[in-house]
Amino acid sequence: MAVKIRLKRMGKKKQPFYRIVVADSRAPRDGRSIEKIGHYNPIPDPADLVIDEERLFHWMDQGAKPSDTVFSLLRGRGLTLKYELVSRNADEATISKEMHKWELARDDRGKKAAAVESAKLAAAEAAKQAEEDAAQKAEEAEEAAKKAAEAEAAAEKVEETEEVAEVVEEVAEVVEETEKAAEVVEEVAEVVEEVAAEEEPVEAPAEGTEKQDS
Repeated sequence: MAVKIRLKRMGKKKQPFYRIVVADSRAPRDGRSIEKIGHYNPIPDPADLVIDEERLFHWMDQGAKPSDTVFSLLRGRGLTLKYELVSRNADEATISKEMHKWELARDDRGKKAAAVESAKLAAAEAAKQAEEDAAQKAEEAEEAAKKAAEAEAAAEKVEETEEVAEVVEEVAEVVEETEKAAEVVEEVAEVVEEVAAEEEPVEAPAEGTEKQDS
């Protein structure tokens, strides 16, 4: 019988919880299992993984193969390395030393991963800030262009107003000159009227009057 070490889902919807079980490879994923050797809860941070190493190694000695997911979980805890050392009959001191080296390497990898993640976050934050600054500068430039356009329009209106004022002034001058010309015409008319009055002929006496006198 081919035996596998795999996960058996037991949690609620959107709240996964898994048992780590030894089961017949031909059985359904969440079907009957031979033995429970641990559990895995992915919800906490870090995830909760509990496994019976003695039973794990026993079944692996019997030829049980971990599924890809279980193998990844075991490797993340250093259990694949420990099983390899146990399989080679390494003594406790050697196992302890190698596991300590593995933990240091894991911690170093964790620090590097954290540094990379921190750098990514810093880069993303810098990019976001640069984008916001660019947007703000573009907005300021647009506002400045709008104000410049308004100032230019106002200057054109002032210039047009000045031109209108000049025209009004010219019209006023023409009106003034017209008024002066009207006064001259009026004076000339008065003179002509006076001259005409002086040159008006005296009326001749009537004919009947002349005969009576003689």
